[in-house]
Amino acid sequence: MTAPMRVCFAVSVLIATIITGCVRCPKTHVSMDQLVAEHNANALIVPRIWARVKIRMKFVDESGRSWRWGSLSPLVSPNGKLLLSKTDDPLGAQDFVLIGSETLGMDLFRLGSSASEGVYYLWVRLGQTGKAWWGRHEFAGAPGLDKTIPINPNQLLSVLTVCILPNDFTQLPTVLMRMSSNPCAYVLTYVDRQVLTGRIIARKDIYYTWDDTKPRRPFLVKLFGSDGRELVVAQLKNYRQIKTDQDLFTPPVMPTDIKITWTETGNQIRLILSEMTTEDKWDTEACRFTDSQTGALPPGISPADIVQVDKVLETEGTIH
Repeated sequence: MTAPMRVCFAVSVLIATIITGCVRCPKTHVSMDQLVAEHNANALIVPRIWARVKIRMKFVDESGRSWRWGSLSPLVSPNGKLLLSKTDDPLGAQDFVLIGSETLGMDLFRLGSSASEGVYYLWVRLGQTGKAWWGRHEFAGAPGLDKTIPINPNQLLSVLTVCILPNDFTQLPTVLMRMSSNPCAYVLTYVDRQVLTGRIIARKDIYYTWDDTKPRRPFLVKLFGSDGRELVVAQLKNYRQIKTDQDLFTPPVMPTDIKITWTETGNQIRLILSEMTTEDKWDTEACRFTDSQTGALPPGISPADIVQVDKVLETEGTIH
C-alpha cells in the first residue's frame, strides 16, 4: 500500500469511527446490590423537598386543544414550585405537587399526588377556560389507563431519583439489572404486579452512568405502558446538592434539568430546578386536589370540566 493509500485508509477508518459512534465501555462494573444501595443512600436522606422551578410545558388534550406555557430563559424568574413530602410507605403513594404560577401569583396549573385523598391529578386554568383530570392511586397502572391523562404526575415523580428502590430482590416489586453498551449504562428495570390483572410487568428502565471516572447517577428513564410500549422518556442532567439541616459528609443530590417527553403524543415538560431544600417550609395541604374545607377546585373549572380517568374501574372494577 502506497503512502497516499495509507493516508486515505486511515482517514476512512477515522470517519467510519465517528459516524458509527464507536464507544468502549469500562471493563469493570459494580453489582446490582451496590447500585441500589447507592441510589437508596441518597434517597433516604431526602424526606421532603421544596424547590423553585422554571417550567416550560406543552400538551394537547383528548379534545385536540393545545396548551403551551412557560419559559426557561435565564432572564426570567422561576415560574413554579416543586413540593414533595414522603409518606410512611416508601414504595407507595407520596404527597407531591408541581405548581405553575403567573407573575402575580395565580396558579395556572397543578400536577400532583395527594396521599391523604388517595388521588393523583392535573388541572389547568388558562384565561377563562380550564380542565381537570384525576384518578385514584388504587387503580394507577391498571390496563387501559396509560394515556388517559395528558401529563401523569406519578410518571413525573418517578423520574426525580429521590424515591427509594426495592432492595429485596426475592419478592415484588423488585428490580433487575443489565448492562447497556449503547449508551454505556447500568440499567435497572423496575418490575411489579399490575393492578387488577396481577400480571408481572416491567414499569420502567433507569439508566445509570457506567463510567469509572463519574458518579453512578440516573441520566435517562423510560416508562412503559401495560402493553410494554414506551410511554415516557425522561432525560436528567446537571445534578446539584439539596440543602439539608444535617451536617452530612455526602449531601443528597438530584437532577436540576429534567426533560420529559410523552412518546406517542409529543406532550412535553421541562424543569430547571433551583434552591432545593429539605427544610420544613410548607404543609402537605398544598398537595391536595381539592380544598380541604370546601372540597372545591379553583374558580374557573366547572364540574363539567372535571374528568375522573378511572371512573369505569371505580364503578365496575374492570375495563371493557
